Amino acid sequence: MRLIKVTGGLGNQMFIYACYLQMKKRFPRVYIDLTDMMHYHVHYGYEMHRVFGLPCVEVCMNQVLKKVIEFLFFKTILERKQHGSMRPYTRSYLWPLIYFKGFYQSEKYFADIKDEVRQAFTFDLKQANGQSLRMREQIDKDEHAVSLHVRRGDYLQPKHWEAIGCICQLSYYRNALEEMGKRVERPRYYVFSDDLAWVKENLNLPDAVYIDWNKGEDSWQDMMLMSRCRHHIICNSTFSWWGAWLNPRNGKIVIAPERWTRDADSREIVPAEWLRVSIK
Repeated sequence: MRLIKVTGGLGNQMFIYACYLQMKKRFPRVYIDLTDMMHYHVHYGYEMHRVFGLPCVEVCMNQVLKKVIEFLFFKTILERKQHGSMRPYTRSYLWPLIYFKGFYQSEKYFADIKDEVRQAFTFDLKQANGQSLRMREQIDKDEHAVSLHVRRGDYLQPKHWEAIGCICQLSYYRNALEEMGKRVERPRYYVFSDDLAWVKENLNLPDAVYIDWNKGEDSWQDMMLMSRCRHHIICNSTFSWWGAWLNPRNGKIVIAPERWTRDADSREIVPAEWLRVSIK
């Protein structure tokens, strides 16, 4: 049996679930462990059922009991110690119980099943509000639609600023807008941000559309609307990464920052066909 720990917000949950789908192709007894999500209150809980209507494939245990069982019976694989090697995730172990911990933020973890991942992450429109559904129709008709995601909020907190919050600042967005302007004629920006006032004050975006109503448990609808745009400017956020990736168009232009964190460039997470631009 294999267990995969899940934690984090919607974008990270999606990476972990995609890795789970890949593992299911090789190992029949694979489950998602939600134990730690019961104590994770930063975002909006486990969203895979509500947002995508996915079937229940999870297990949940008493946290103390889980730690004891993990220590005594499971072989633990930590993604951060594998240095990019896929062997721990694809080979058969003699040890019968394997526990995986990581965020798996790369296409390589589901490279063979991209179509299946796209099918799994089909948004449940029955859960969407009327304003988002109307905007979805507008974006679908707009040949110039470009999503722009600006994440500030929690990234400005001291505990996040030094590692990730400092990456996508004004210089990055100006560079990204310049690059998009070279490639798309008359782009119309659909702006998604937790700080729209900052965007309006600092970025020159004539004719922009500001998406300002998807709050709280409706936040996932921003990702749904991003995915309908023709092209994308993302930040170092798995939320906008998936908004761009779920756009199935072959000719899409996706602009991403050259670094994902202060200590790591974005080559590992950003697909090769996307354009990485300077953050300075």
